[in-house]
Amino acid sequence: MTGIADTRLLFTLEFPPSPEIKQKTRVFLEKELKTRLLAPTIVLAEFVEIAGARIGEEAAKNRLRLLKERGMQIVPLDEKHTLVAGSLLLTHRNVSTADAIIASYVKTGAGEYVVTDDSHFKALDVKTKWL
Repeated sequence: MTGIADTRLLFTLEFPPSPEIKQKTRVFLEKELKTRLLAPTIVLAEFVEIAGARIGEEAAKNRLRLLKERGMQIVPLDEKHTLVAGSLLLTHRNVSTADAIIASYVKTGAGEYVVTDDSHFKALDVKTKWL
C-alpha cells in the first residue's frame, strides 16, 4: 500500500512532542518507507518554509535529502493533480490548497492514503493513516 506523506509526518519526525512520539514516528516511518512513501513537492515547500524558520533553511533541506536517501520518493505537481485539487477546493472552502493538492494524489490513485492526523483529509473523503 502506498502512502502519501503530509507535512505533519515530517514535522512530527523533526519536532516530536515527546520521546515516545519520536520513537513511534521513527518506527512508523520505517514501515511506510518499505511500502513506498510518496511526498508531493508541496510538502517539501511547506517543510522548508516552517521547519526552516526553526532549524535553518539548509538544515531543513538536509532533512529532506536524508529522507530521500532512505527511500521517500518525491512526486511532482502536474496538471492532473492541480485540476483535481481545484475541484476539491470548489466544494471544500475551508481546506488549504496544500491539503487539496496532497489529497489529489489519493483521488487520482497515486496512493491509497495520506499519512496524517489532519481532519481536513477526512472532510475530503480521503483515507488516512497515522502513528
